Amino acid sequence: MCRMLGVVFQVDFPFFALNDLRELSEKGEIPGDAERGHRDGWGIVSFHKRSPLYVGRSERPAFMDPSYDSALEGIRKLETPNILIAHARAASRGGAKLANTHPFIVGPIVLGHNGTIYDFEPKTSAKSKGETDSEKLALLLADRMDEKRDLGSALKSLIREDIAGHDFSAAILLASDGTRLYGYRDFAKEDKANYYNLKVAKSKSFVAMFQETITGYEGDVSQVKKGELVSVDLDLALRREILL
Repeated sequence: MCRMLGVVFQVDFPFFALNDLRELSEKGEIPGDAERGHRDGWGIVSFHKRSPLYVGRSERPAFMDPSYDSALEGIRKLETPNILIAHARAASRGGAKLANTHPFIVGPIVLGHNGTIYDFEPKTSAKSKGETDSEKLALLLADRMDEKRDLGSALKSLIREDIAGHDFSAAILLASDGTRLYGYRDFAKEDKANYYNLKVAKSKSFVAMFQETITGYEGDVSQVKKGELVSVDLDLALRREILL
């Protein structure tokens, strides 16, 4: 149970989006009667010369962590155009510690995940550092990337051949290799569709994919459909494909 944000930006990063995510870390929706908020760590990843790097990462709640402000300052120094993926975690598997904190960097790729893939124990080239199924997804995606040499093809293989064969609450994915941002949405139960959401906001200078918002997004906002893969290039070109 998490909230995620992915942004492709050409010049100035839209900082309201990360301020919005920080509010969600305290007040964001949680299914059922659980306490609101996504308090079990946060991470922000961007790219330098197409290599992923952590702008900030912590096992503390974003809304009460001074290092979140330091990360925002670091974003001002990023090269442009660029891609950023941010994640605020509400733990469903594995405690609140750094090894379980999204997004995960594996080689040249970054992956953030919302949902749980049940009984997911794939054989991967690298060993997990934490306990989450999400990290295992990232490791498996990196292996698929080695095979396919293309992140889009690797994601399609992961979704169709690995995720689709398991029970899951949801597979909401944000992934990037520094050249393109990908977002994918799938979920098991229709009554949880509003929670396991993903939308796209397109403006003149950035495109954002987000799950929930408190402050709102301007521009052209559209829904990512169930089973749909969306990609955004550095020039903000948007592509959509129904996979399942």
